[in-house]
Amino acid sequence: MKLLTALRAERLKSKRTASVYLTLIGSAFVPFLFLLNVLTGGSDLKALAKDPLNSAFELGAERTGVLFFPLFVILVCTLLPQIEYRNNTWKQVFASPQAKASVFLAKFLNINRLLLLFLLAHLVFMAVAVLVMHVARPDLHLLEQPFDFGRVALRTGNMYVTMLAVCALQFWLGLRFRNFVVPTAVGFVLWVTGMMMALEFRTALVDYFPYCFHLFPLSPQLQPRLPQVAWTSAGYTFLFLGLGFLDFRRRRLTSA
Repeated sequence: MKLLTALRAERLKSKRTASVYLTLIGSAFVPFLFLLNVLTGGSDLKALAKDPLNSAFELGAERTGVLFFPLFVILVCTLLPQIEYRNNTWKQVFASPQAKASVFLAKFLNINRLLLLFLLAHLVFMAVAVLVMHVARPDLHLLEQPFDFGRVALRTGNMYVTMLAVCALQFWLGLRFRNFVVPTAVGFVLWVTGMMMALEFRTALVDYFPYCFHLFPLSPQLQPRLPQVAWTSAGYTFLFLGLGFLDFRRRRLTSA
């Protein structure tokens, strides 16, 4: 019950921020650009020539999963833990009858609520884009094609699981540093490093570097190793959360 109370409090705090709007705008960006590209006769039309309905969701997942979802995770996992620093309310939080474990876990779960909302909203916006394309381009026969929902759901779930390690680490950094610039910069640098390791250098270390994991559900070359990487991501998540909580519990956070 204490955890539910703490989670409700975190949800109310996030309502006063732009986090939900950031979530919806970020998840709509790729579907909007994809729709615009198709309606103006862009290059995506060729990609839709074979299996257009499933290809539309696959293209949307690739572009969102490689770029926008990781950036969203870095930003939201860093900025939301900073609420108490910005509002000088750490003293009030710890003066309330809540265990530090409940506060810590509630903050992490609230962030994950936004991550799941981002992925779900992306699918909804892609579905809306497909409906508009069906009306505007009936020659594609989009709604007459078989839809592999299981594949879409599995890919979305893998996108979430492979980002959990980054989420846990950025969450820890967001709590650890009073200045949000430091954890955000660290996240961006590590994300660019991970992209270079996977796409440019193609090193075997991508199997162990958390900021590469988000590419595994989206790359045909990396997908055979996805189950192992998903378990590695889960292991890193528990490790970073454990270390983060130990650090959070021993530090005396104040409003000063």
